[in-house]
Amino acid sequence: MKSINYLLSAKSSIPPIGIVNVDWLAFSVRLLETAKERDTHAWIFDEPQGYSLVELPGTNIYRRRLIFYSRDGRKLLTILCEPYSRIIDRTAALVEVANEFLYTGFAWVMDLLYDIHPCTFLCLSRLDVCCDFQASQRQLNLIADLSTNKAYVAGKRDGSAFFSYTSEDTGIERVPRCLSWGSKNSNIKWKVYNKSLEIFEFDATGGRVCHKPYIVNEWHHAGWDDTAVWRCEVSISPAAKFEFYGKRLGWSLCINGFDITDLFVSLYMTRFVCRLNQGHKDKTNDVRVHLLADLGQVQRVSRYINPEPRELPVVEYASALNAAMLQLSKPEVIVNDTMRALWEETAMRCVEIGHLEGYFFDKYKYPASKIKEVNDNVLSAYNQSPQ
Repeated sequence: MKSINYLLSAKSSIPPIGIVNVDWLAFSVRLLETAKERDTHAWIFDEPQGYSLVELPGTNIYRRRLIFYSRDGRKLLTILCEPYSRIIDRTAALVEVANEFLYTGFAWVMDLLYDIHPCTFLCLSRLDVCCDFQASQRQLNLIADLSTNKAYVAGKRDGSAFFSYTSEDTGIERVPRCLSWGSKNSNIKWKVYNKSLEIFEFDATGGRVCHKPYIVNEWHHAGWDDTAVWRCEVSISPAAKFEFYGKRLGWSLCINGFDITDLFVSLYMTRFVCRLNQGHKDKTNDVRVHLLADLGQVQRVSRYINPEPRELPVVEYASALNAAMLQLSKPEVIVNDTMRALWEETAMRCVEIGHLEGYFFDKYKYPASKIKEVNDNVLSAYNQSPQ
């Protein structure tokens, strides 16, 4: 089992204030094609001795989804391959590491991948790093202030909040359960939430059931009360857009616990800046407060500058296209000429900029140039149907 990574404050006399881990890891690889695969135009994956492979229906982007299990039936990896769009390199595959092994060690992943199918690492897709902490009353008070806008996270325009309701002597009390910051289009998003409530469920007899015991084991190892643990989590997607200490975020960083902790500290100190809402015109005059601790000045994560700039990844255009087509399927949009024209234009622009003509035809079974004509027919049928 890997060692637990403790996040320490600047002063060594202060005890550990959190446990840092990777909580989500997805990355791209390039599959190395064999002569037989070139002839058959289909990838052939091996099933290493003792491991098992299950193939499930694909996604909106990839035709094939394969899940690999260990000898004792634990999920190890998910592999997505054979993209619909011709613009995405057909040799590219997306790999996701099962959550359990992000906590217990995953340095073995690349070796197993090569046994499944020869490949080379391309880039990180999504990297989530979390810090669990035993919440003090001070921290709970700050979380409550963040939920009521008495405090805020600087530079964040979008967010959400979820609450639990408890019955007290003074009446019903609303208690924050999960706060998040960052829009759907943000490359870096933050969440602070009650991990104890999220990780435990209650069975029919009222007993507590934990569906991720490997996380709770770390809490117990630290001597924590497993009913009062909160989590501060940052999600970076696409992670390949960023660099740290002049190096693009990659595989070697992910498997080094010290580097992951250092990365979290950098993001926490520079991109999770909490301030009291004191109403100053210049927000930098609002007092800064720390959910975890003041860890001092640190190296800042910066954007990776590609020496050969490329357009937005095709996958992102495909996601936007699918969102526009979903809107066009709604009755309230079909009967509203202005809204219908807006989403038709959005869909067409996604197809044009992302060169998604082939992807569109494969998915929707008609040429993208026929979007307006098809929707006109849908509207006509809708108008003729009994209301």
